[in-house]
Amino acid sequence: MPQDIGFFLPFPARRNPAADRARDHHIDWVRAHRLVGTGAALARYRDWGLTDLASYAYPDATGDDLDLVTDAVCLGFPLDDQFDGPLGRDPEAAAAFAAALTAIPYAPPGTRPSLDAPVAHAYADVWRRSAAGMSDAWRDRAAGNLARFFHAYVEEATNRALGVALDQETYLALRRDTVGTAPCFDLIERAGHFEVPPVAHHSRELRTLTRCAGDVVFLCNDVHSLEREEAQGDPHNLVLIRQRTLGRDRAEAIEDVVGLVRRRVQLFVALAARLPLLCAGPWGLDRTGRDAVLKYADGLRAWMAGNQRWGIATARYAGGAGSAGVTAAVPAPAAGRTAGAGPRVSVPAPGSGAPAAPPVPVAPAARASAHAPDPTSVG
Repeated sequence: MPQDIGFFLPFPARRNPAADRARDHHIDWVRAHRLVGTGAALARYRDWGLTDLASYAYPDATGDDLDLVTDAVCLGFPLDDQFDGPLGRDPEAAAAFAAALTAIPYAPPGTRPSLDAPVAHAYADVWRRSAAGMSDAWRDRAAGNLARFFHAYVEEATNRALGVALDQETYLALRRDTVGTAPCFDLIERAGHFEVPPVAHHSRELRTLTRCAGDVVFLCNDVHSLEREEAQGDPHNLVLIRQRTLGRDRAEAIEDVVGLVRRRVQLFVALAARLPLLCAGPWGLDRTGRDAVLKYADGLRAWMAGNQRWGIATARYAGGAGSAGVTAAVPAPAAGRTAGAGPRVSVPAPGSGAPAAPPVPVAPAARASAHAPDPTSVG
């Protein structure tokens, strides 16, 4: 397991002082939602140290806010493990599963998820708590990021079922959604009780800054989880793709990814240094807006540093068994679906009071348009 790889991450990793209390809360929450088994299964879940990741990623969150982000971040792993089994190789079942999860943020408050599965009820609880106190604009953005995250699993399931051999650019575009950092980065604002002004959040500079941070997270994860994914026969790993497409040996492919991390971090540092000037100049922000931008950038730094610190220590990547015997099973796929049909969900704008829009499939092209152009090259 390549856990001792050195990445260029010149950011301090700080542990939330309330991490132990948040861990105890999360284990109780996991039990209440029946997300994992009992006994040995729960012990193994504890060994993954998922709550440590949240404590590093949100070092200044307190109280209920820390509990929320801990539950939200950790929940992504039981969801990911659902797709390590048969669901992740059945595009039709994956599409129905993702569609049900996507509908949760758009449903009236208090609506029970259409999918009667532990992970669906857990996401409904997390969304209810996440949306509290946030603007409609934030909710719309966060709901869209969750939709792209959920539906990226459908594309992965299709790739596995069809034996698709991904090239690097296609993989990177997909991985930026499956890694799930966009919903986690939205929680930087929620945990801090601030919102980045739209003029800044939608700017090319801040979108690139966000993309660099997300890339660093998944590139490091691809190295840490390499042997786990190889053992499962999962092609979604950049090290494996570079070995296959470029004829690199294992050490060379890993070094390539390490180099990509360095370039993303260097670009992040350069852009972050410009933020005060951008706030005062083209964005025209007041002190509150400027502070929000700088807090958001600090949150991205904490995520990059914390993810690496957790990645080299977690027992989750210490073997290839995946979620066997840990996470709750998904319900059997419903009968009567059309083979090959994509996920279709009616999604009215949160808070708009408008009727549901006509069902539309979430396509890869639509996901890609949500990102700023990547200023770096895979190489």
